[in-house]
Amino acid sequence: MIKFFRKIRYNLIDTGKTAKYLKYAIGEIFLVVIGILIALQVNSWTEAKKLKATEKETYSSLLTSLRKDSLELVRVIDLQSKSLEAQNIIISASAHDVLHNMTPDEISELLFNAHNGGYSFFPKYGTYNSLISNKGINIIRSESIKSELIDLYDYWCRRYENVDNVLDKKFHNELFPFLQKEIGFFVNSDLAYNLVDNALFDKGYEDLRLQCENVNFLTTHSIIQLKNIQEKVNWLIEEIESQLN
Repeated sequence: MIKFFRKIRYNLIDTGKTAKYLKYAIGEIFLVVIGILIALQVNSWTEAKKLKATEKETYSSLLTSLRKDSLELVRVIDLQSKSLEAQNIIISASAHDVLHNMTPDEISELLFNAHNGGYSFFPKYGTYNSLISNKGINIIRSESIKSELIDLYDYWCRRYENVDNVLDKKFHNELFPFLQKEIGFFVNSDLAYNLVDNALFDKGYEDLRLQCENVNFLTTHSIIQLKNIQEKVNWLIEEIESQLN
């Protein structure tokens, strides 16, 4: 093609048609510029398509993590809420009230529920951390989603972890050993538990009340934090789903 245009130019010069040559040269330059612009536009379109595909993959990965977190939040909030309810019963009632108004099965279930406040929520940071470490957060074009992701993982989840670290130690280092040694109550790895001995329960009840008071505020605070996280997670799931649809 280049040889073809060059031959035309030479013919115009050889025949002395300078004016026509100039017009032709200008036209040729115009065509070259148009060709470059088209090439740039195609390249820009291709890059935009690649970025959109990458953004879609990122959204899909985030959505998978967030959905798992959402399910786990429901489970942990339920366990901690039942624990808080059991703690409140123990704090407000006397040993006599419990022993005379609840069956041995119900008392054991009460202790089991109180025990389960030691469960923690572990956010799935994988996709988010990968985005941050690779400076890929800007792949996400939605400023609201980007802002909420950062707020969720860098603020709310970190804030919850501070509470959970203290609560976890309270349960595992204080309440669990107390239930085993003083009340004779055990929960195995299959979450099976034994019936409580009424005499041991009555004897250790006041100390059990103190143990529950010791974790009550932290359990309440943990549930509040988890519900805040749950709200953020559910909002992000809805927004990302709308982006993918």
